[in-house]
Amino acid sequence: MTLQEVVNALVAPDGAPPGACLAVRAPGIDALAVAGHRQVLGVDDPLPMTAATSHDLASVTKAFTTTALAALDIDLTAPVRRYLPDAPPVTVDDLLLHRGGLWEWWPTYCDAAGPDEGARLVRALPLRYAPGAGRHYSDLGFMLLGQVVATAAGAPLPDALRELVLDPAGLTQTAFGTPVGPEAAATGAGDAIERRMLDTGEPYPVPRSAADFAGWRRTVIVAEVSDGNAFHTFRGVSGHAGLFSTVEDLLRLGATLCASAAGDGPWHALGTYLSTGPDAGQSRGFRSWTTAVRGCTATAYGHPGFTGVTLAVLPEHRASVVLAANRLQVHGDPVPNEEMWLPVLHTAHLLLHYRGD
Repeated sequence: MTLQEVVNALVAPDGAPPGACLAVRAPGIDALAVAGHRQVLGVDDPLPMTAATSHDLASVTKAFTTTALAALDIDLTAPVRRYLPDAPPVTVDDLLLHRGGLWEWWPTYCDAAGPDEGARLVRALPLRYAPGAGRHYSDLGFMLLGQVVATAAGAPLPDALRELVLDPAGLTQTAFGTPVGPEAAATGAGDAIERRMLDTGEPYPVPRSAADFAGWRRTVIVAEVSDGNAFHTFRGVSGHAGLFSTVEDLLRLGATLCASAAGDGPWHALGTYLSTGPDAGQSRGFRSWTTAVRGCTATAYGHPGFTGVTLAVLPEHRASVVLAANRLQVHGDPVPNEEMWLPVLHTAHLLLHYRGD
């Protein structure tokens, strides 16, 4: 299948995202395909998805935080308390591997009125599991890592990320809290998903309920951060979520990650972060996927975001793959990210091998 056929198939079934953009870039190849609409809910006429549409990156923000740590060449064995004295007794590596024992999720907006209170709350929450006992994917760990970046860089997180990541990679359409350009892909119908999480205890039970917060959004979210913690507590700026970006900027980041992995980019410590961790599919701060075509087995490193955006790089091919879909712009349950992403990654890997045929 061609990239265009893949994107067309993504937006066709019931419950699928109404719009998507898929891009693959590597030496000798620069392919992009777009289909569908960036917003269908809350408007009289659907708005088209384009290559210039800005997307709420959600947890793809974590890849930026990880890259900032690599730029700072942070000692991974260092206790987080070296930077945040009142933090839990875990190491930087524990948090990157999601083995710090933190809660997977916590509605900080139920307990904190703003960024400073929220940051203190995340540092003060007792651990849920023993550190190192197992992988428990945690947004809170990357909230702490964002604080580590800011402390180590001696600057607020947006300024630190600009100096350490955005400027070296040549990113001009990436920012915290709001899109840089006029086009933004819409996400969900307000905070409905997080309200349901609190009311049902699924998938992460916490001792709070939806009634503990009065600021729920109930209209379609456009040009605002979808993640409740990043929006309500941290005003759009956090290490785990909050960035907006475009497909082009994500491709530029991917190219710079590939160059750094090869030893000729700005982030010389990156290779350590791409090393294999103790848990399948998890490197240090980056997720990993294996893809095999035409006798070539390659590992892709990157991160998915809850909104439907995924970035990955295949360093041995010096290739970047970006899928930007608005999977929350649906009635009912959205399509799982992996269900969209794995066929996309396979097709992208095929394209890398067939480009010369």
